Amino acid sequence: MKHILVLNSGSTSLKFKIFNYQNLKEIHNGLIEKIGLSPQSHRKSGTGGIPSAGKNSIIKFDNTIINSKKSIKSHQEALKIVKEFLVEKTQINISLVIHRVVHGGTEFNKPVKLNSKIITKISKYNNLAPLHNPINLKVAKYSLELWKTKQIAVFDIMFFKNLPPIAYLYPLPLKYYKKWNIRKFGFHGFSHQGMLQGSAKILKKKEDKCNIITCHLGGGSSISAIKNGKAVEISMGFSPVSGLMMMTRSGDIDPAIIFHLKNQAKLSLPEIYELLNHNSGLKGITQINDLRDIMILAGYKITLPTGRQEDYKPNIKANKEKKALAKLALDLFIYRIQRHISSYITLLPKVDAIVFSGGIGERNSDIRNLIFKNIYLPQKYKKIIVKCDEEKVMAQIVSKS
Repeated sequence: MKHILVLNSGSTSLKFKIFNYQNLKEIHNGLIEKIGLSPQSHRKSGTGGIPSAGKNSIIKFDNTIINSKKSIKSHQEALKIVKEFLVEKTQINISLVIHRVVHGGTEFNKPVKLNSKIITKISKYNNLAPLHNPINLKVAKYSLELWKTKQIAVFDIMFFKNLPPIAYLYPLPLKYYKKWNIRKFGFHGFSHQGMLQGSAKILKKKEDKCNIITCHLGGGSSISAIKNGKAVEISMGFSPVSGLMMMTRSGDIDPAIIFHLKNQAKLSLPEIYELLNHNSGLKGITQINDLRDIMILAGYKITLPTGRQEDYKPNIKANKEKKALAKLALDLFIYRIQRHISSYITLLPKVDAIVFSGGIGERNSDIRNLIFKNIYLPQKYKKIIVKCDEEKVMAQIVSKS
């Protein structure tokens, strides 16, 4: 029996799923977390899930956690562990490997067969998605060595490739678009596409009849307006640093700030690049990189999927200043989400539902409640939570291509 292996790599994680080639039924799944983290940097940005304290990597196969006795230093080492897992399953015959890649520019907006030459071509977009693309391509390169079979890359931007020109063009001289492809691309496409699929089932409507606003809220966040099953707007633009305020990314800012930081604060362009991608957003305001800690400081309790609040141990020492900053950061985060939702409503003839997914969107009811508090919407909308299966969406895309 033939099987499909789908690899979804993050900066410190590797998620995989195996599907039956014929009917795309899930056979196995796994997750390896805290790859390449030193003991000093063991706490990653939290989105409301299982605490990640401790220096050892977390390995999960078929929803069962396997305790690792050592840190996994690289994605190459993580892929070897995946291969070992598959070797133990003697019935598994991997005939296709699918990779998630975040950015492919205008050159790569549909599935493409991978080889070393194609990986090199895709790598020129790494600087536009620095938190994801380099890792995505490293995993693809290692995977080509481990599995001598057909391998396909699918891109986060594909769901938004048919945005109308009024949405994807920036008000710059057109030569910059024509020569350097400076345009809105949009990201989190597999999540937004999954939200469309999931909400269509809940609403009992065909996808091409759905008018929804989809909110992917996690360490990275984005909001999309979907009209008759097609994306017509997306908060992220030329790169994933744009749009909403995020855990470490600034989101939209006045571009003049970059020049001011260079001229007045004497920051170099690489330092500004690092600031906007890694040290802004919620972390920039609070100097805390875990949303759960921020919410506790702001007066909220954290309830984990287990239902036990005591399972989460905050890594903070509270004081009046930290509490004020946490509340401020949370207010900024919520306000920007509210602003995007409000503006996107005007783009649709009607709104069937506002849909949530992502680590924060799915699991954090306090955040969802805050979004709908003190927001003046013209009517009440259905609120839908969709647990997106991005890997299955990726497999579906390739099977139809």
